[in-house]
Amino acid sequence: MNPSVPASDRPAEAMHAPGFSPEVFGKYFLVDKIAMGGMAEIFKAKTFGHGGFENLLVIKRILSHLSDNEQFVRMFMDEAKVSALLQHSNIVRIYDFARIRDNYFIAMECVEGKDVKLILRKLAERRKLLPREFAVYIAMEAAKGLDYAHKHATRQGQPLGIVHRDVSPSNLLVSYGGDIKVADFGIVKAANCAEDTDAGMLKGKFEYMSPEQASGKELDRRSDIFSLGIILHEMLTGRRLFKSDDELKTLARIKSGDVDPPSTLNPTVPARLDEIVMRALAKDAGDRYQDARELHADLLEFLYPASPDLTQQSLAHFMSELFSDEVNQERSRLEEGTRLALALHESGQSVELEPDWEEESPSTRTRGGAPLPPEPARPAPKVPYVVAGLALLFSLATAAFFLTRPAPEIADGPAIESAAPSTGSVQLKVAPVEGAVVVDGVASGQGTDVTIAKLVPGTEHTIEVTAEGYTPFKETVSVAAGERVRLQVTLVPVGPVKQQVARPDGQPTPNGADASRGTPRGSGTPAVAAPATAAFASNPSGADVFVEGRLIGHTPFDWEGVAGTRYGVEYRMPGYDTTRFSATLPKAGGRESYERTLSERVKAEGKLSVNVSGGWAEIFVDGKKIGNTPIFGYSLPAGSYTVRARNEGAGLDQSKTVTVKAGETASLPFSAN
Repeated sequence: MNPSVPASDRPAEAMHAPGFSPEVFGKYFLVDKIAMGGMAEIFKAKTFGHGGFENLLVIKRILSHLSDNEQFVRMFMDEAKVSALLQHSNIVRIYDFARIRDNYFIAMECVEGKDVKLILRKLAERRKLLPREFAVYIAMEAAKGLDYAHKHATRQGQPLGIVHRDVSPSNLLVSYGGDIKVADFGIVKAANCAEDTDAGMLKGKFEYMSPEQASGKELDRRSDIFSLGIILHEMLTGRRLFKSDDELKTLARIKSGDVDPPSTLNPTVPARLDEIVMRALAKDAGDRYQDARELHADLLEFLYPASPDLTQQSLAHFMSELFSDEVNQERSRLEEGTRLALALHESGQSVELEPDWEEESPSTRTRGGAPLPPEPARPAPKVPYVVAGLALLFSLATAAFFLTRPAPEIADGPAIESAAPSTGSVQLKVAPVEGAVVVDGVASGQGTDVTIAKLVPGTEHTIEVTAEGYTPFKETVSVAAGERVRLQVTLVPVGPVKQQVARPDGQPTPNGADASRGTPRGSGTPAVAAPATAAFASNPSGADVFVEGRLIGHTPFDWEGVAGTRYGVEYRMPGYDTTRFSATLPKAGGRESYERTLSERVKAEGKLSVNVSGGWAEIFVDGKKIGNTPIFGYSLPAGSYTVRARNEGAGLDQSKTVTVKAGETASLPFSAN
């Protein structure tokens, strides 16, 4: 499921339609159906331009029977108008609003990822909690987007007074790249919206309302802050804060203001984070954060010394591993849908848009204060374009299936012709202190933000960063012509190793540490003044332990670092998924255990696509039925399989052997003739 679908339009479990065929919709080509609810249906869509230009977005199309509902259409318009004003990296962008025949629609940014609700559900199935630093980062970035919306004004400087009113886990989107975006301003309250809430009428999800919202009172930005506090509490504990089996009970719980700190359910939550959450959840709006910027600032301070950029990168890895199967399936469907849509585009199929929507009814349209005559009725098209498009799709399906040219992924914006660059560059972000940078043995600068330009493409360059009292950083990078690589360098304070045990395979401790001496060999650097101990352990044991990207030992062992400092830690072991987490060391002299259970890596998978020319067939893989043709991107572990196509009515019963390779799609044709 694509998270850019507004939650108000998603069913409880939105499923992709397996038999969906690309459809022409005005200038858009609908390539994958994401969800269908009671009010709207949601699609991934593409537009095509000259020179191979493509753009991926999401179409939210309200159902035809609701187009005559004036109140609903007005609410839909309000969502489009308000959202189009908000252009921020933490808010889903709106690109277009129009009507095609009986369907109003919004074209919006496609956020490829998952919403927080699905993330927490996936983790609950695995009996795991969302890592604390990710919960803080998600709430921090969402607060930044909400603060922008709350304070947005017209071009004349008049505040719009925007209140989201439906801040919930399903409306916080996390992309596979670690970006956070607030979605669905469908019931937003703003000064320029025609629809407003009647006194006492509740809009939004009950379990994420503020006390004043649950009481039907007037709302301001602090209501959204309370809702975000609920989400942060639930991300830290893995438990629903207010939800019950009865909506009235839920509202009563919210209005009572009786909330326990997250640490009562998750003892690993620090006292400072408890304070932040509880201030956001204060019953009296005057005791809460007065704007989302204050909440963002406190969360950013708590996250330090980990930087937002580094946390975003770690979150991207986390998302890729947590949803690896879904990522592959979504990309496979998008690729197949794009190929067929491209064939429709090249055939010249299109549908003209209706005139732009207007706030006034035709009877009240004016020019210079004088009423205009009603527009003449448009003649109905002789052939329904969608039906014609689907008929064309049916005739092209077999040929398009065998197209091997992938659809080019080109960023938004006009194509600009320029001289091809001949070198690349690397930008270093160094923390927590300035570092001296050496590239290929040559001193290349010093500081916390150093750019290394004019690097020869296709050549490995050795980058070293050093600072007194910190373990040297060393990395080998290679750049392409015109590429700018961003490298986060977090220097690790020198800390002695108290105990280092041998790995089960008998390998010795790393060369960079000497367990007997308690300091890195040859460094001559004394231990930190205020050390604390991290006890690293894994199940199974013997995992490589990396702290801020540097190998420091193998589980189980104790390691000393700076007391109270937060470190990014990774456990790596062949045959197991990498486990990443953040370790905040206790007070000086303290010891805290960081034991993690490693998950065995799933066998590499590939894809299988099957088509039958001149008809259809049931498809069996090694005797198990997987569906009817056409089948696109069916996931299988890498290996060889016997595929059987059967259609008794057509006299087809044929078997073939196919080899599925990891990361590739094997195409297998059959013929019903």
